[in-house]
Amino acid sequence: MKFFCKIILAAAIFFSSVFGYSQTKENPASRIKESLEVLASDRMEGREPGTREDKEAAKYIAGVLKNFGFVPLVGDSPLVPFEFTLYREVGFGSFLKIESHSLTEWKEWALHPQSVAADINAKLAVYEPSPKADFYKGKIVYLMSPADSIPFKASEMKDSGAVAIIVASGSIDNLERRGGVNSYSLPVFMIAPQTESLMAESAGKSLHLKSVVHPVKGHTYNVLMHLNRSKGGKSVLIGAHYDHLGMGGPGSGSVTPKLKEVHNGADDNASGVAVAAEVGRLLAQKGGDLGFNVIVAAFGAEERGLIGSRRVADTLAALKLLPSLMINLDMVGRLKEERLQVGGVGTFTGADKLAEDVNKKFGFTLSLTKDGYGPSDHASFYTAGVPVLYFTTGVHKQYHTPYDDIELINFEGMEKISSYIAAILDSMNTEGFNPQYQKVAQPATMGRASFKVTLGVIPDFTYEKGDGFRVGSVTDGKPANKAGMMAGDIITSMNGKKVTNIYDYMARLGELKAGEKVEVDAVRDGKEIKLTIEL
Repeated sequence: MKFFCKIILAAAIFFSSVFGYSQTKENPASRIKESLEVLASDRMEGREPGTREDKEAAKYIAGVLKNFGFVPLVGDSPLVPFEFTLYREVGFGSFLKIESHSLTEWKEWALHPQSVAADINAKLAVYEPSPKADFYKGKIVYLMSPADSIPFKASEMKDSGAVAIIVASGSIDNLERRGGVNSYSLPVFMIAPQTESLMAESAGKSLHLKSVVHPVKGHTYNVLMHLNRSKGGKSVLIGAHYDHLGMGGPGSGSVTPKLKEVHNGADDNASGVAVAAEVGRLLAQKGGDLGFNVIVAAFGAEERGLIGSRRVADTLAALKLLPSLMINLDMVGRLKEERLQVGGVGTFTGADKLAEDVNKKFGFTLSLTKDGYGPSDHASFYTAGVPVLYFTTGVHKQYHTPYDDIELINFEGMEKISSYIAAILDSMNTEGFNPQYQKVAQPATMGRASFKVTLGVIPDFTYEKGDGFRVGSVTDGKPANKAGMMAGDIITSMNGKKVTNIYDYMARLGELKAGEKVEVDAVRDGKEIKLTIEL
């Protein structure tokens, strides 16, 4: 009987935590810990976008905010759904034939899931380092390549006129039917080691191949709630992404892709969600003393390319509800030696002084950066003209691994960070809360070190049509900005070489040198334009 009672009690505690904070925990650090115990539990299976656990996490967050007095901002539900590409998947019906001989799928060859779908009859050519002009034109090319170089080889071969590539890259045993969300430039057939000699001997022969692959769509959510206090249009949005990498594996973003284990993401970014909720709670206690409305958002699909925050920024812009200030929390659970990074202090007047003045009561060792760009959700708002502040305790060796667990979290540190952010907003409230947007140049470190030049653009990772590379944002003062490029432009070619996706764009960028001019064809609002960019 005692054992049975313990089971009932444990179940009651679990379900009370899943559907909202318990009302018995008054200590802020305990409240924060309770959130992470739910969001970063094994039961949530890494909160991968599009999964049942992903929706469960969103519902839990909405329940927490409801307990603090928050209500839906858009419509009647706090969960705002949106569609995105879960992955690309190899379908059934692909084949590879050398003249009349059919090779066996998954034994002699396998289709790469990020291939383009096609049905091709063509001659086979074996890759040569310095081929004659048009040597690859209209042909299927057999080559050897490391796996991580395949997207660039695909772009290179397409530029040379090839219609598909067959790649020897070692064993195909670990290749999966599912892959990333972006397609390569060509059909890519991977061959097993035992098939390599046959392929080399087949140069000049006719091949018939068919690649069947399609994007699989899914739905995830943004949690979007506010205190429902009209303050002359002024508001602050406190946001953090709640998604993570699920079970990891190839294409997930895990730095240990061979380990298919739960990636709990306690710091990345259950910590950010818990602090966002705690800041919301602290501000809600101010009641009518606040001179602005408070919005709290938990973004979905950040790990897929800031998709959720871009949707929120676009939606609020269309509704004329963009916030006066956006605060982003991403990985704030590992405070050590009181070191706290605050970004965006150049995005509105006096932000750096404000951060330092308020910190006199808290004693953090602050690392301040001015720009509002970067690979996190604040960039979606800064590029929409919203001042931002970005808080993080930094990257660590457990980042994007199965070992980012709750045992390593500094809950008292998270409580202190929550109080610091609330104090910053309280100080702004006292002074009238009127952050003035400032443009800040993107730092050079945002470019890829492997490239000799940068255009100064950030990709729109949500664009998947395969007809170009869409620009997500353009950095002031950089070559693309000086040439007149705008966010939303779709680059279709560079120096006469076709661009159909991000891999083509990266391949073109890798060919350029400082001081050169690049002729860019693009589409803007359905019309073709030409730009000359000086590097």
